[in-house]
Amino acid sequence: MKITKEAQAQARRLMRLCMGADGLLQEDTVRRIAATLCDEKPRNYLAILKAFTDLVRLEVARHTATVTSAVPLTEAEKNAVRARLATRHTGLQYEWHTDPELIGGLTVRVGDDVTDASVRSRIERLTRLA
Repeated sequence: MKITKEAQAQARRLMRLCMGADGLLQEDTVRRIAATLCDEKPRNYLAILKAFTDLVRLEVARHTATVTSAVPLTEAEKNAVRARLATRHTGLQYEWHTDPELIGGLTVRVGDDVTDASVRSRIERLTRLA
């Protein structure tokens, strides 16, 4: 579906309405706006809804830290990761995953920002240099 500039602009305006004073996305407002769009069905509502949901998805990703480690982290290690990320990001939600293929270390993804401190990535870099 092709989304017009007008639909994108309307979606951006709706997105601004969903942002709280603290700069975080207000989930209840997002739900109300989506429900209103579906109920009232204004002109181009499908394009507006698509653009709006894309913006919401990107905003949620910006405030979600996905931490993947080779072994399950202890609560103390999780708190250390949270403290480190709190210096650069505010209002993060955390997702914790394990992937034995990392061998050791961990990877952290916040939005488009990826920090890869895994043993697997170091080995891959060394093999490319050899």
